[in-house]
Amino acid sequence: MRQSEFYKTRWIAEKLRNAIDFFPVIILSGARQTGKSTLLQNEMPFKDWHYITFDDLDVLDIAIKRPDEILNISSNLVIDEVQRAPEFLYSVKRAIDRDRDRRIVLSGSAKLLLMKGVSESLAGRAVYLDLMPFSIGELFDKKYSGWLEGFINTGRLDTNKITYYESRDIQESLFRGFLPPVTFLKNSEHITEWWRGYIKTYLERDLRQFAEISYLSDFKRMMQLLALRTANILKQSDISRDAGLSHSTTGRYISILEETGLFTRLMPYSKNISKRLIKSPKVFLLDTGLICSLSGFSTIEAIPEGFKGAMFESLVFLNLSVIASLMSADVMYFRTQGGKEREVDFIIEKGNKIIGIEVKLSDSVSIKDIENLLFLKDETKAFAGGLVIYTGSEIKQLASNIYAVPYLSLC
Repeated sequence: MRQSEFYKTRWIAEKLRNAIDFFPVIILSGARQTGKSTLLQNEMPFKDWHYITFDDLDVLDIAIKRPDEILNISSNLVIDEVQRAPEFLYSVKRAIDRDRDRRIVLSGSAKLLLMKGVSESLAGRAVYLDLMPFSIGELFDKKYSGWLEGFINTGRLDTNKITYYESRDIQESLFRGFLPPVTFLKNSEHITEWWRGYIKTYLERDLRQFAEISYLSDFKRMMQLLALRTANILKQSDISRDAGLSHSTTGRYISILEETGLFTRLMPYSKNISKRLIKSPKVFLLDTGLICSLSGFSTIEAIPEGFKGAMFESLVFLNLSVIASLMSADVMYFRTQGGKEREVDFIIEKGNKIIGIEVKLSDSVSIKDIENLLFLKDETKAFAGGLVIYTGSEIKQLASNIYAVPYLSLC
């Protein structure tokens, strides 16, 4: 039975529906267990389309040897785990060129846009969308409000659009994570075992599909080192040294993590800024639960106090990434170098406007928390406003267009 009583509406679903009006092919990528198959089997019109998965080895064999047999089943198809047969995409191109009225959704556990030849074979025919773990709003089963987009457009905060949720134990949320299957687990032992199984499956199954990794233990050790550096500047030479890997091997492993959706390099914002700026990316892993597991924290109590701030920043990054994808915006960060360094945790850029965002794992905020936002405001005319995202429960105006907002209002 496809329709599940446990299904939570994904905000990206409306963007998927809009896309089929303009593009014959939709490529929905995302890491393992983000809920791609569940979304497509529960949302209209996709749940009524013919569904095929290349996890079925017999189907996969036909797709590789006689792809037209698959493509001729229906004019509207959902094809899952398509990364298992990259050459199938060339047959999709031919089928679309013969009939531009047909619609095909290709779903996979890798970022298909990064796979060799995909963008060339489907250029002008496909739109690429990425499904992430649950945002806070999705987890609460709330509709996307769009207040953040309104803020960047106007510099004014429409508090009527901001929804408040009941208080949550932030530490428990950070430990559990936000991949759909794990959000239903409450027992810490079950959560720990689930994430161990997730990592084991990734290493032993997914990696074998995408790359020849001679020593999985080396790859896992590099993942652990990246987890411990989440929300920090990526220094690849340090990772190489600590993992005992060559610089080129480390770079290749990091690229594989990106392609499989478990890792993001957040690039710095530099447009129209005259100061000397950090050019290296920041490191973020997919999910705080994954970070905990890779870092060896098997209970909430095991998470060091000094590490919780980086995990909270990772949680905010996940939510900002989901929202930015809906509003066709970019997420970056800002940091100067030399002298008194200035850093703003996140920048959201849309068109010629930006908002700066600081993250604070605290129930209180003060004027001191917006010093770097005021610095950024003075540095660029693109500055539309600023936010301090914190664990408190009130919206507070801290300057003319700078506000503190609860993290539970990110929707």
